Amino acid sequence: MAIDAQTVMKLREMTGLGMMDCKKALTEAEGNIELAIENLRKKGAATAAKRADKEAKEGQISIVTGNGVTAIYEVNCETDFVSLGDDFQSLKAGIGEAILASKPANLETALELSVPAFGGQTIAAKTTELIGKIGEKIGLRRFAIVTPVAGQKVFSYLHGTKIGAAVVLSADNTAALDSSAAADLGKDLAMQIAANNPVSVNQSEVPADLVAKEKEIYMAQAKESGKPEKFWENIVNGRMSKFFKESVLLEQAFIRDPEKSVTDRINAAGKDAGATFTVVSFTRFQLGA
Repeated sequence: MAIDAQTVMKLREMTGLGMMDCKKALTEAEGNIELAIENLRKKGAATAAKRADKEAKEGQISIVTGNGVTAIYEVNCETDFVSLGDDFQSLKAGIGEAILASKPANLETALELSVPAFGGQTIAAKTTELIGKIGEKIGLRRFAIVTPVAGQKVFSYLHGTKIGAAVVLSADNTAALDSSAAADLGKDLAMQIAANNPVSVNQSEVPADLVAKEKEIYMAQAKESGKPEKFWENIVNGRMSKFFKESVLLEQAFIRDPEKSVTDRINAAGKDAGATFTVVSFTRFQLGA
């Protein structure tokens, strides 16, 4: 019996199990989701099925780097206590190793990766095993792989285990990317991103719908301000300028010296290194966000 992808995804959402496990269970149950869940419970995935409706709000953000590639990922559980345990930490480490080695295209593919550290088990199978052992819903929620090209380098920062950021820098003088000035700048920028959560690198990259929405809000505020209509556009422009300074990385006040902007910090580092540094992109994960 052919099982459609939508049914497989529905079972995966209900149980937290891997796609292949769900497809196999549905095939055996001839497409009956309730029977598939019952059979999974009988086979030892009982706890996973039972925990399907629980919320995994805790967990940790992790960053791993190898061969110039950086992976940032989030593994969730139900309580902070479990996230500090050896089982969770081993799971997290194995997941990071597998993602970095295989660079999966999406979450479904990642869950089906066989991991040497798990004795060849897939991430999905190992997760199900731990759910049964610990009694909490656990799972890989998301990941991103940052792969720089020639003339670029990735720098990252992890704030505890709740926020992680990675930033890609380029330089007109490639050797400068290996300088202490670049290392310090990369760390500062990653910390800036982690702390201030910018929307984009520059104004041109701010989503058009977000800009339009902000303008709509500020215009409504201007109309309610009691000031003459001829001043409304100036009010909107002033508030949009403030919005960009708070939301755009290059325009934000530098967290280590608020009298300077992030652009000022980048220019100073470039002067020290004898190069021009450019922020190519950044990735930021916050637990549960």
